[in-house]
Amino acid sequence: MTDTAAVERLIREAQAFIFDLDGTLYDIRWFALRLVLASPREASVILAERRTRKGLSGCDYGSPDAYFTEFFSRMSLIAKKPANTLRAWYFNRYIPRMCGILRSNYRPRPGAAELFVALTQQAFPFAVYSDYPQAAERLSALGLDPGRGKLYGPEHFGAQKPAARPFASIAADLKVPPDRTLVIGDKDGADGAGATAAGMGYIGIRSRTRQKAPYPSLGWTSFTVLCRKKFGLFGLSSSVSS
Repeated sequence: MTDTAAVERLIREAQAFIFDLDGTLYDIRWFALRLVLASPREASVILAERRTRKGLSGCDYGSPDAYFTEFFSRMSLIAKKPANTLRAWYFNRYIPRMCGILRSNYRPRPGAAELFVALTQQAFPFAVYSDYPQAAERLSALGLDPGRGKLYGPEHFGAQKPAARPFASIAADLKVPPDRTLVIGDKDGADGAGATAAGMGYIGIRSRTRQKAPYPSLGWTSFTVLCRKKFGLFGLSSSVSS
């Protein structure tokens, strides 16, 4: 659903932004395939990781330790490997491999780096919240400097989108009321549902992976155009198609 007036109002009235990472700040197409092709022998383990993550959608275990204990316990049942072995694989091989693929094959969406610089310079509160850990390392692999933006993942909350508590906690950390916090994401069932549960606005960035749901949406270019208008960023790139 696209309501230009509603989208413009959400951006204009926002006092803080929370960005999703994967699929929002870069085009995620072919990422899962590249993960498998980088290590075909681990295809079954990668599939087990993805099935486990899907099964934990919306779960909130209250602490990172409890979350990861449950995560690797469930993954162990699917992959039929010890949980400790899977934990070591995940943090020592899988996440670094993700960073390597990002570094070699992906770039931030046009205008994303300039937007982060402008938000930092204008002291506008913003954050990046991902369902995968080590957001700082993955942004670095993309070549995207978050500046003063705050970074969050499951290692901070022990929960997975669309659980509402992490969104509310981020708004509190940014010192902005939830109803003045705008979430920008590409997965309506995760980013949109979590934002709504926390009482926040949400804009869906149109992409091939974006699920259909009754949320305001627009292309990345259109979003950056409206941000230029909000912040007076007339030099911000707008070369990508919407």
